[in-house]
Amino acid sequence: MTKIVVVIPALNEAGSIGMVLDEIFDVLKDENFKVLVVDGRSTDGTDKIAKEKGAVVIYQSKIGYGNALAEGFMYAKERLNADILVMMDADLTYDAKDIPKLIKPIIANEADFVVGNRFRGMQKGSMSFVNRFGNRVLSWFVRKTLKINVHDTQCGIRAFKAELLKDINLTCEGMPFATEMLAEAKFASAKILETPVNYRPRIGKTKLNPIKDGLMIFGTILRLLRDTSPLLFFGGIGVIFMIVGIILGLDVTFEWFRTGTVGRIPTLLLVVLLVMGGIQFFAVGLLADMIKRFKRK
Repeated sequence: MTKIVVVIPALNEAGSIGMVLDEIFDVLKDENFKVLVVDGRSTDGTDKIAKEKGAVVIYQSKIGYGNALAEGFMYAKERLNADILVMMDADLTYDAKDIPKLIKPIIANEADFVVGNRFRGMQKGSMSFVNRFGNRVLSWFVRKTLKINVHDTQCGIRAFKAELLKDINLTCEGMPFATEMLAEAKFASAKILETPVNYRPRIGKTKLNPIKDGLMIFGTILRLLRDTSPLLFFGGIGVIFMIVGIILGLDVTFEWFRTGTVGRIPTLLLVVLLVMGGIQFFAVGLLADMIKRFKRK
């Protein structure tokens, strides 16, 4: 029988972890499953409640959301013999009743990786307008970059085959972990599906920092663009450099036509550097794109 392990990162979630676990145990009561809580050294008794409810509890060695999940995944696969891994949060935002929808396509061998879509079942007050807009923009960018049919790439409830862990490299410690997982699954040629899920207002204080997490995710997207579309990434930088250089160069050229001399030597040097730098960036993009295509053959 397929072994399912639900991995939950938790840090000071005493107000909700018990309800989350009750929901999971009720929904999966007929399945072969375990719940693994990866505790970030909580000080409010979260770990004690989780143990009392029947969950396996381990303590993460480092810090960060991504690190907690990565450690939990490896423990679940190596120590709990998981066949399917499910991840969700400890703050009651996700509904355990959606877990069967996530694992069904995997059990049927119709998918390797299934992601939830919160926008189809988002309750009032569960996400601010700013966060919703930001998630939409990020999801659009990641969807277009990776060429995957996922409309909520930051969703925190998802399931995947445990065997995928041998083909993916998860290194992000914070919130960009969600984007990195999708990118690694795509690079591993995993079949990725999406299913609607419910999303509820969280219990307790949020640990998200919109500015910090947004910048980190943006950095992950830039690295993603660099690795998946090097010609667009480096070539785009090169084109910008050349356009700026040409605009400045036209001004210097017009001055030479008017006066017969070039008095702005620093500007002329900047023009040369920008144009030459742009050409070099474009050449790096071409070379990186050739290497990427060669490696995928």
